Amino acid sequence: MDYSGLVTSIKEGDNLATAKLCTEATPIIKKYLIRKFGASPDDADDAIQKMYEYIILKIRGNEIENPKGLLAYMLKTCKHNYLKMKQEKSTEQHDIITCEPVSDANQLWALVNEEEQEILKICLQELREGYREFISYWFSFPNASTEDVAEYFEISVNNAWIRKHRVINKLKKCVESKI
Repeated sequence: MDYSGLVTSIKEGDNLATAKLCTEATPIIKKYLIRKFGASPDDADDAIQKMYEYIILKIRGNEIENPKGLLAYMLKTCKHNYLKMKQEKSTEQHDIITCEPVSDANQLWALVNEEEQEILKICLQELREGYREFISYWFSFPNASTEDVAEYFEISVNNAWIRKHRVINKLKKCVESKI
């Protein structure tokens, strides 16, 4: 299929057309990742979301040279995103969170003491924009439920917990490396 219209709709700021084209492309890409690489539906969703973030920036920056080949580029980007995620999972031990744990609303700030808060601010700036926006939402609304966060970012509840876990781990490693 030809998704060159996605380039036009993004450049023109036509959110309705962009959403429609993304909605059409997403199931195709998801099936590709699940069938070709054995991705779980949630991992496929994560890889697709990262791809859209990347593609939109490339389109807005006029870096897409062949709009007619956009679907192939999207598939390739998703493939790389998924394989990178898979590699990261195999090198790290992740606990599977099956339900929302009971914790203090300020659990994120409990990661560091007062002296480390300055380091945390530096580490926050080092995060890529999507992660920074995601974790900033949690800091701004510490009592927000996972469902609220998932709805705000238009992702699944499981995806919201996985992202939170990843961002917290990135921040923790960054803070530890700067102490």
